[in-house]
Amino acid sequence: MSEPSKTPTADEVAKFWDAQAASVDANADLAQFGTVTQQSVVVQYRDSLERAHLAKLLRLRPDSRVLDLGGGAGRFALWLAPQVAQVTLVDVSAGLLQVAQRRAAQLGIHNLTTVHASAVDFRDPAGTQRYHAVLIMNVAAHLDDAGVSALATTAKLALAPGGQLYLKEPVSTDDHERQDSRSEPGTTYLTRFRPRNYYAKVFGRQLELVYQAPTCAHLLPWFVGSTGGAAQVVGSGGASKLLSAAVPYLVPVDAYLQRAEDALRARPLLSKLLAKVDVLQDLYVFRSHAVADTSSAPALSVVVIAYNEAECIASVARELRDKLDAAGLPHELVLVDDGSSDATLACMRELAQSDARMQVVPLSPNRGIGGALRAGFDAASAAHITWVPGDGQISPEAVLELYAQRWRAPMLTTVYRTRDDAWYRHLISEGLNRLIQLRTGHKAKSGGNYLFERSLWQKHAPRADDSMMISTAFRHNLKEAQVPIAEIEIDARARVAGHSKVLNPKTILRTVSALLDMKK
Repeated sequence: MSEPSKTPTADEVAKFWDAQAASVDANADLAQFGTVTQQSVVVQYRDSLERAHLAKLLRLRPDSRVLDLGGGAGRFALWLAPQVAQVTLVDVSAGLLQVAQRRAAQLGIHNLTTVHASAVDFRDPAGTQRYHAVLIMNVAAHLDDAGVSALATTAKLALAPGGQLYLKEPVSTDDHERQDSRSEPGTTYLTRFRPRNYYAKVFGRQLELVYQAPTCAHLLPWFVGSTGGAAQVVGSGGASKLLSAAVPYLVPVDAYLQRAEDALRARPLLSKLLAKVDVLQDLYVFRSHAVADTSSAPALSVVVIAYNEAECIASVARELRDKLDAAGLPHELVLVDDGSSDATLACMRELAQSDARMQVVPLSPNRGIGGALRAGFDAASAAHITWVPGDGQISPEAVLELYAQRWRAPMLTTVYRTRDDAWYRHLISEGLNRLIQLRTGHKAKSGGNYLFERSLWQKHAPRADDSMMISTAFRHNLKEAQVPIAEIEIDARARVAGHSKVLNPKTILRTVSALLDMKK
């Protein structure tokens, strides 16, 4: 498409979407409002995928405030409203806002406020309202470069310290911008498909980029030649019904389809068999920069356990401290040296000398993972406690995600969404989990760290176990006491340096022995 003579004005954009809103049946699914895609089943599939993707990333609490900039008829605002304290929906189209208002009344939603304004120009009238989450879904693509920069400023000013921006935009798969434009009497439509790194750079000048990934896999184009061909196929009655019926089953496995697609496209021979995808729908998450309050009592204790990790303990601890500071989270780091024979303890003491929020707990002789965790948990002083290994496999982002989700339950456990381990590690883990289930009666799924209220450790800690089974025993005690436990997914990284100290005969035998001593 050639460059339009000018970017549509706010009035032209409003007229276009007002006309689109009037052309859709009043009782249609909300996803049908605010889109130019003709195939309703494609729109519903895309909407389901976007909600599922957002649900994994949103950091919301019952007292959260949400701002939906350019949210149209409220497909996201009305979805989130029952989960939070307040939602403000801003859009340039009065027609789309009227749809949102009618639906809110039908659903009995009373915490939705609508504002008729451009997303770029929105400012809180009182100048004091700040939001824990800001959504911008397919808005920036309709703006010129100056408008995108202004939108980033609007989002920054609206976010509360530590709040997050969720941005979803269509992007090109190469370094070239593509466009879709159309004109009707009195209205103009223009979408720019910019390179994937464009929004990361523009919004990243004012906010911290913490996540970027496509919102959906391109399943159909694998077989029909192109994204355009896929749309034509789905437009037929039989294919449309088939896709509609398959949507509930496709949505849960979309992330796996995306990984498979990426793997195939990375191989030169196989990539030629797949259709070229010119445009992706990328979801970005940005976090507002916050100034750490080092004078406050710690809200979170992070226990860092290490055994012979002199190569990486300093960089791991500094990265963790810096990311928690950037998020404005008052914290302490409890560095536990489990009887290391290298310079790990010396590195820890050097770190603690320069930062009073780090305390060192030396153990001698080596007690193993369970003993190190017990010593760290006993020394922790914050209301919430979590732990990470000193090898850097658990990222600071995973720690922040755990803390943000703490409202879900007194204890949060984790499972790995991705982890690149050798086959024998998976085999040992699976065998151990089976044995845990046989001995305790509870299915063992937790694969990583966890976060809990400090009072739980004081009341339900397994006092006789210093093996790797201490975590399983702790969760077992909580379940016996009927303490709610929630589970979330996290990603695991490769070790920063060194090698695993866990999979050795001594540790495995100690773990199995402790497990056999446990009772259902």
